[in-house]
Amino acid sequence: MIKTGISSFDDSVGGIDLRKTYLLSGNKESNKEDFIYRAVTSALQSKVAVVYVTTGKPVSDVLSEFSSKHLNIAQYLGTSLKLIDVYSRSITPQAGDNNYTKMLNGPLDLTGLSVALSAMNADMSKEGIPVLNIIDSLSVLLLYNNPTTMYRFLQFVCGRAKMAGISSVFLIDNEMHAPDVNETIKSLMDAVISLKMEGGKRTFKVSGNAKEVLDWKDI
Repeated sequence: MIKTGISSFDDSVGGIDLRKTYLLSGNKESNKEDFIYRAVTSALQSKVAVVYVTTGKPVSDVLSEFSSKHLNIAQYLGTSLKLIDVYSRSITPQAGDNNYTKMLNGPLDLTGLSVALSAMNADMSKEGIPVLNIIDSLSVLLLYNNPTTMYRFLQFVCGRAKMAGISSVFLIDNEMHAPDVNETIKSLMDAVISLKMEGGKRTFKVSGNAKEVLDWKDI
């Protein structure tokens, strides 16, 4: 079990199960990023390796956001934390790799993303420690790829990760997509973590997990 560092979630659910795939669903106001940044930091501190895929912003922005929340991850870069940047080359074609980031050619390159993810997973799994994949977010990929292509991509990526004993969390802005798209993606996951902001309170519920939380609960 991978602890998220969010006490109300960990106390209710236990954390993120190994070998499981999760959809983290909510609109922009739900602040999914804060949830996942805290979970990534907690995982790294617990000696879990993390592969973080950013699709809608450059790696530099992701790292700045961690820093702005006073979440110290710099010490893990290039060792237990590696990133895949799907965004930067669509703006700056000459953007290059470094020791902790693999640059892809854009959100249409799902094959490249699958290959890069598998390579990083294989490299990190050699250390014999748990690995957590984060894709932030599916919504950007869905803007560029048709849903059927995305379903096939997710089936392959989820299946490969689970066979390798790797946990995965996929972020999605549920309000950006048609209900049938949301429901099909949910059906490909082991569990769904739903977030929402209402009346100044951020709450969550979890379905499909061994410990479900079916009523909205404060974070």
